[in-house]
Amino acid sequence: MNRAQHSKTSLFLMELIIAILFFSISGAICVQLFVKAHMLSEASVEMNNSVLWTQNVSETFHGMHGSLHSIADFFSDSSIVIVSYEDNPEVGTLVMFFDEDWELINFPTENGALENAKYELLLCISKLPAAEVYADTSANTSLMNGNALVGEIVILKMEDSTIIDHIPEENNPSIISDRFTDYYIGIMEDDAYET
Repeated sequence: MNRAQHSKTSLFLMELIIAILFFSISGAICVQLFVKAHMLSEASVEMNNSVLWTQNVSETFHGMHGSLHSIADFFSDSSIVIVSYEDNPEVGTLVMFFDEDWELINFPTENGALENAKYELLLCISKLPAAEVYADTSANTSLMNGNALVGEIVILKMEDSTIIDHIPEENNPSIISDRFTDYYIGIMEDDAYET
């Protein structure tokens, strides 16, 4: 092999190595793009389903006039009231769990465990003065008397088997979505005697 042929062969091999390197880098970038697109798609599915379920529970809250136990009865096979107070039965916390396909997990489960739970929904209901709930934000006043039931609905992604029985901090990374809803109950008979 003479020097000219050797130079051509070396040049050809160098071009081939550069082409392989270029395609390897391009392939790695494409794989990263596909992985990122898949992760965004999963996050979008989570967000859509969580918004749908917070809306469903919010509408049930209104349909049941904010009654914690009526909402629990509506979702009788799938919900647990984990906090309720005898002296104030409309106040408390309701919990529901979903599997990875956003199907409600029925209670009691076959083996009593929640190993298939991927998401948790919390509905925390509190009773507040209507003047506070419906206050004009600029003047911080309201002419409404009586009380209102305020519900906070939060959907969390379960990272481990820990069950959360209270609304976590706002910056908790497990929160997928949250929503506030309220129902005006006015002056109840028990409230009229408190004044």
